[in-house]
Amino acid sequence: MRTTLKRGMGRAAAVNGNGRAVMPPGVVEPMRRYSPPPPPPRSKRSTAAKIFGWILLALVIVVTGLAGGLYLYAHETLNAIAPKTKEVKASEKDLAGPPAPTEAAIALVVGYDARAGAGGFGAADSRSDTIMLIRADPVTNTLSMLSFPRDLQVPIYCDTTTARTVDRINSAWATCSVKGTLDTVEKLTGIPINYLITVNFHGFKLLVNKMHGVYMQVDHRYINTQGGPSGFATINIEPGYQKLDGQQALDFVRFRHTDSDLYRLARQQLFLEALKDRLASSLSLTSIPQIIGALKNNVVVARGGGGAVGFTEIESYAGLASHLGGGHLFRVQIPNLTDCGYLNAQVCTTTADIQTAVTSFMHPDVSLPTRANDVALGHKPHEAKQPKLKRSQITALVLNGTTATGLARDTSFKLGLQGFHTVLLPDPIKANAPTSAYNDNYVYYDAVQSNAKEAARQVAIAFGPHTITAPLPLAIAPIALQAGNPLVVAVVGASFSGELIDPKANIVATPVRQTPSVSINPGLSESSIRAVRSKLPFRPMVPTAIESSSQFASLDPVRVYKPAPGQSALCLTYVRGNVYWQIMETDWTTAPILRNPTQHTRIAGRNFELYTVGGNIHMIVLRQGNASYWVVNTLRDELSNETMLAIAKHLQPLSRK
Repeated sequence: MRTTLKRGMGRAAAVNGNGRAVMPPGVVEPMRRYSPPPPPPRSKRSTAAKIFGWILLALVIVVTGLAGGLYLYAHETLNAIAPKTKEVKASEKDLAGPPAPTEAAIALVVGYDARAGAGGFGAADSRSDTIMLIRADPVTNTLSMLSFPRDLQVPIYCDTTTARTVDRINSAWATCSVKGTLDTVEKLTGIPINYLITVNFHGFKLLVNKMHGVYMQVDHRYINTQGGPSGFATINIEPGYQKLDGQQALDFVRFRHTDSDLYRLARQQLFLEALKDRLASSLSLTSIPQIIGALKNNVVVARGGGGAVGFTEIESYAGLASHLGGGHLFRVQIPNLTDCGYLNAQVCTTTADIQTAVTSFMHPDVSLPTRANDVALGHKPHEAKQPKLKRSQITALVLNGTTATGLARDTSFKLGLQGFHTVLLPDPIKANAPTSAYNDNYVYYDAVQSNAKEAARQVAIAFGPHTITAPLPLAIAPIALQAGNPLVVAVVGASFSGELIDPKANIVATPVRQTPSVSINPGLSESSIRAVRSKLPFRPMVPTAIESSSQFASLDPVRVYKPAPGQSALCLTYVRGNVYWQIMETDWTTAPILRNPTQHTRIAGRNFELYTVGGNIHMIVLRQGNASYWVVNTLRDELSNETMLAIAKHLQPLSRK
């Protein structure tokens, strides 16, 4: 099939007899200065420290339900958590190098159960219970988490080339040790990973205890006293916002016996957010040595390029928790998981659903929480921030950084179809990069030209996760001049799938307004609240509107307790099917969970704070006098935003009769 579509002609270029774009004779400059490419000079390492610090904030947790690490302070401690086993050292070569100062950093955190007598990584009686990717972006100040169900059926890799088998994702650990888990996740997602962190159960418990516990919203009564071979893990935690010690926290993030692994992933991610609040409100430099002592024998950190994590990489971590604003944390899970239909209860997914999760993880939309709130409130939604440049204003030259024939030509054509203004090199110059050894995709920008960096950002999104933006290097600058000095030069690497991503698809659609699902039933709660009124030093509220299919939980539906010294709380727990939501009432108005609301709004003369994650309102807080009243969504935010608002709006003070 023939086509008359011409590609790659710059608007300012002349046209030769072959229809190729060429520069006018007098335009080419005899000399031009360009900014050098990465790596950055040592003086910029403090910015790099900030990037890695975001990851560290996440790494402090998770094992079997959450894995993580916190690396700080003394050089000897950093060396103590550096890779020493052959299993972890073998993984280092598969990690991407440390990111540039303005690039996001990505860590894979793996929590594993090192049981008594276990032979270490990959031993038959050791298993990975938690697999989570964490991405920290210092430019957008966002933290993204992507969790993988341990029963997810995937191809298992023991290297970066050929799948060994198809099995549960957590079997990669036993099959090929920690390297198997790393390679399997990288092949599944296509995401370049900069850091690999492993931590065991013991380290997790010590960490939480050294921090004197972590405050967590426990969604219902968890109790099982029958452990051992004939039962599942024991647990005994009451509902409500409270401080959990190391064992309680471990029990909570591991639990999945009355719901499913999807809810366990939600518990893990919520715990990470709670840990962030704990770090931001109470961590001090004097507590750092104790935390490190808890970690150094139970956590291992591998970095791209090898060696121990440098002190300058992480020295600025302490203030990072307070930098994460409301609506800038994203909890991502793979959508549309299905039962594979096997006896061993594996769950299945599709390539499209994996890509949906990866896109959300790699490109968190910070406008979504506000847009979702506006829809639920009946306000005109704020429009998503539009790019500064139209695609037609972005001139791009594509070069081939591999040995694959025609890769630059085909990719330039596809980029042109997306609306970018692609340009070509004049004949007979081939569109090849100075080297064919590129693995990742690079989008270089001419820093001398205005808006070039923004142009590179937009083009990089189209190329997908294996894409790095950087100033135009000296080796490529002369090639760019021959193509008319485009804003960006994209070099296609071996990791490129061959297909571009539509950048517009990364702006998540504004949610559609729903009808609240509530019933007016003040009698369900009023008598129970009145029965405990004398135990509360503040005036309680009655939820007169309840989610329409909910009722009081069978265990501990009404609990009065002390969430912190000198503070009182009332926790009401409701059940909807097999999931739980709550109303918290307390005079503890400075609880860590109340840091950084996404939005403040006024409804019917009262002030509310919204805590929105992605497009879902997870919590709404009403402040009245010396107390605050919270409506808390289910673990996976199954109550609609409109339902959450309706419940909050119908909170009424308990009458004095």
